[in-house]
Amino acid sequence: MARESKRDLIDEVVAEVRAFQSAADEMDETASERLGLNRTDHRCLDVLEREAPITAGRLEEASGLTTGAITTVLDRLERAGYARRARDAEDRRRVLVEVTPTARKRTGELYGPLLRAGDAVLARYSARELALLRDFMREARALTAQHAARLRTSAPRA
Repeated sequence: MARESKRDLIDEVVAEVRAFQSAADEMDETASERLGLNRTDHRCLDVLEREAPITAGRLEEASGLTTGAITTVLDRLERAGYARRARDAEDRRRVLVEVTPTARKRTGELYGPLLRAGDAVLARYSARELALLRDFMREARALTAQHAARLRTSAPRA
């Protein structure tokens, strides 16, 4: 059996990352439909689930949306029963956005089985291998975010 070259392995990793992105996109599209949300609202709900309670400004920053778009997203998420705005107990002038128990329940039903299966897969790896995977994912995420920011600020070519 021939030994794989480093170039072959890089190509395979890139292909697997692309395939993973497509599978994750399909999962998120299906979950969005089940939640009755569009993809933008679902993406913002994900940010809220990871970071809430946060300000609308932080959600704007994390999502790349405008202030007006965030207001519209939050209105829709509130109407769906997935988010609520609340005054900050420490600074009554500040409004925080939080996820509702309904949202946590619904997303848990959709993503819970995937997370549990993923935990079982990750449990097979050593601590050193997990650190490598973590570092790769962090670097890949940062690289992708930088590239997206570059595309947003460059002139469109249609």
